[in-house]
Amino acid sequence: MKIEQDFDFTIHPLDKLHGKNSMSSPFFRTNYVAFLLIESGKGHYTIDEHWFELRPHSFYFTLPGHLKSFTIEENWKGYMLTFSLEFLKANYPGGIQQDFPFLLKETIPVMYLETQAYERIDRLCEVLVQEYNGKSAYKKRIVANQLVTFLFQTKELLLTHRVSISLENRPSEIVKSFKVALNKNILNIVKGNTEHLLNVQEYASVLAIHPNYLSNVIKSQTGKTVKQWIDERVISEAKSLLNNTDKSISQIAYSLTFDDTSNFSRFFKNKTGLTPAKYRDLRN
Repeated sequence: MKIEQDFDFTIHPLDKLHGKNSMSSPFFRTNYVAFLLIESGKGHYTIDEHWFELRPHSFYFTLPGHLKSFTIEENWKGYMLTFSLEFLKANYPGGIQQDFPFLLKETIPVMYLETQAYERIDRLCEVLVQEYNGKSAYKKRIVANQLVTFLFQTKELLLTHRVSISLENRPSEIVKSFKVALNKNILNIVKGNTEHLLNVQEYASVLAIHPNYLSNVIKSQTGKTVKQWIDERVISEAKSLLNNTDKSISQIAYSLTFDDTSNFSRFFKNKTGLTPAKYRDLRN
């Protein structure tokens, strides 16, 4: 997502940036720091392999270089503030590493603010918007000073709010949900309720996450790709039908969404080393 910047700093209302429709961004990297304060709405964001829920009074920031994406489920209202570290260094005489060490961390989880804390940050954003959109000859210096105040308020929040990262739970939930969706799709195929085998993009849509994120999580958590899981589940069902029914190989092929018996036979042999007919003969 490209942000137009007057002088390596911006602040914009979220609803004007993203509109009123739900959406999912592609994965992207930025060369700036981004702070988001969410007044209302619902969604989530990912950064590298981490996933965080977003809801009213969420406050979080992301740092340059990380791979990230976001999903808006219900329209966001609030603010997005961006700046480069170079802009801060040029306009702050103190030590950034000493005063704002959180700007050099790997990942900081989202904070869910109580009303008083939220309103305090919200007022700072209102002032920054007013100054950023103003015509003062000293606009850059005024904005920089207000930004420093904003960062010290953030530092205080990080010290006083109990911020917990539940990073390990989300990937396991995704794996579990994927397996449930996979079994449901295969069962519907076998029952004749559908003739469509879902692909990676469609499973990602079912789980409301980005396809790349789904692929990364499944691979990292299970050691197998999404396609490997799908293929293995199809092979398992094919073996069951060959072992436990009198259906012909062509009937089994069509029941598993293959449009041609020869395609099914090649697929089965590639995965098992045997043709369907040979496998059935050996099992009987």
